[in-house]
Amino acid sequence: MSHPILNTKTDDCRHAAYVARPSPLGNPYAIGPDGDRQTVIARYRDWLTARIAERDPVVCTALLGIRREQPLSCHCAPAPCHAAVIAEVLDGGVQDRLRNHCAETLRYAGIGSRSTPDHVLQVMRKVAHRLSELGYTLLSGGAAGADEAFEEGCRQQGCFGKREIYLPWPGFRHLKGRHCVTLPSAEAFRVAEAVHPAWKRLNDTAQALMARNSHQVLGADLRSPVDFVVCWTPDGCESEATRSRTTGGTGQAIALADRWGIPVVNLAGGKTAMGQLAGLVQDSVSA
Repeated sequence: MSHPILNTKTDDCRHAAYVARPSPLGNPYAIGPDGDRQTVIARYRDWLTARIAERDPVVCTALLGIRREQPLSCHCAPAPCHAAVIAEVLDGGVQDRLRNHCAETLRYAGIGSRSTPDHVLQVMRKVAHRLSELGYTLLSGGAAGADEAFEEGCRQQGCFGKREIYLPWPGFRHLKGRHCVTLPSAEAFRVAEAVHPAWKRLNDTAQALMARNSHQVLGADLRSPVDFVVCWTPDGCESEATRSRTTGGTGQAIALADRWGIPVVNLAGGKTAMGQLAGLVQDSVSA
């Protein structure tokens, strides 16, 4: 088993993935009310198998956040517990299967910093316009700066591109219309919590903004990942591992996309980024 199981009370768990309750991967069945130890482990196995089969966004996002050979921590080790089931599932290649997006959807997330430079905003408008012409649907968040530029590109020169604008609360920036979706779902908040490194330190406003990012990447039902993410951040971040304070709030969407195997194109990369985007679009159109 490539994921050692540690005890939260007796072992050094600073680098382990916590999988006990109230983690999304915690066992919903308790010894006593739901049976003996072996029974609740067996019931957990069935529960986890079902959650994976239906691509439960919260459980699957948590599974995708566990690194290769990263220890798991629970309260039971060395006694048998549900963590062993998680380790077996990970060793069985569940992450690769979840990241395997069989079909292109012609949907992308266009997002980025509110302080995106003007010359990059212009690139975003051109990118959004061209993608609209190719039949892509934009998923974004209605914020000033990058989000606004992508949406403007969808409307340039008589182009009325399809778009889904996910707002963190009703009345956000006074935006409204059929393309606006308000109030992130309860699942979106739980997905965001599974990804954010300091969720409990965020106030309600910040949590709503992070939850809205869940929909930008995984769609309205949180089970329909976009084909790719186009963004701009000051540090050029394109993965969860390189996320930092400099990345800003866009880092939440980048990290979520990275977990799900969704390519991230950060326009801070200049010509290299544009070449990467061209390759992704060509693959989508020719698929």
